[in-house]
Amino acid sequence: MAQLRGISDPAAFERAGIFDKLAFPADPAWPVLSDEQRSVQRSIISLRRGPIRHRRDQVVVCEGDPADYIFLVVDGVVRSCRTFQSGTRNILGFYFPGELFGSTDQKHVLSVEAANDAMILYLKRSALLSIAARDSRVASFLLAVTTSELRRAQEHALLIGRSAKSRMATFLLDLSRRLGKTKYLDLPMSHQDIADHLGLTIETISRTITELERLQLVARLSPRTLVLLNRPSLSRIKTEEFQPIGRG
Repeated sequence: MAQLRGISDPAAFERAGIFDKLAFPADPAWPVLSDEQRSVQRSIISLRRGPIRHRRDQVVVCEGDPADYIFLVVDGVVRSCRTFQSGTRNILGFYFPGELFGSTDQKHVLSVEAANDAMILYLKRSALLSIAARDSRVASFLLAVTTSELRRAQEHALLIGRSAKSRMATFLLDLSRRLGKTKYLDLPMSHQDIADHLGLTIETISRTITELERLQLVARLSPRTLVLLNRPSLSRIKTEEFQPIGRG
């Protein structure tokens, strides 16, 4: 199977006709609830280039790159992040199959990387916005995507001021909701990724999961598989009082 190596350059791919050579015959796992949503889906997918497979930790776009494309995750997980000269890394968000990203800026303000092996569709921004200008359903869909992305960014900023237990409970509940899983949760990213997302150390992540196990709120079936035993109690922990900001 065709694979990309190194940093992606979508514009260069298009000029060289590489998209067609690297594309996989796959469609996103995108739930459709109505005929109207199905129509919107067809309009968006008709613009696709790819999908392209990115190996784990491979860069999809770099901070500062022109945002010529909007991306749709077909399979796997990607992360938006910024790495500082000190070597520390902040992960602002994750994107899962069926989710769009890269729609909010003319230039990418964060780097985007594959958190595990992922397949991604490339959607030409100018063509998608042109369709949105003619089709209010597509425009409404893009507005909903942008609003959801901004809301998650705001919630993440507020989360960093909470206790480690509150951060972890919030993360697990949000992850289960977005993956459509109510009880058994396979963590699709590494503990280090979770730590960098929640502003904690990997040791604190491990201790916090152990503490949630002790409270019988979760059970650990394997290092990457958790069972959410008590969602109401996890929801209560989400609303714990703020504590001074720090990396635990």
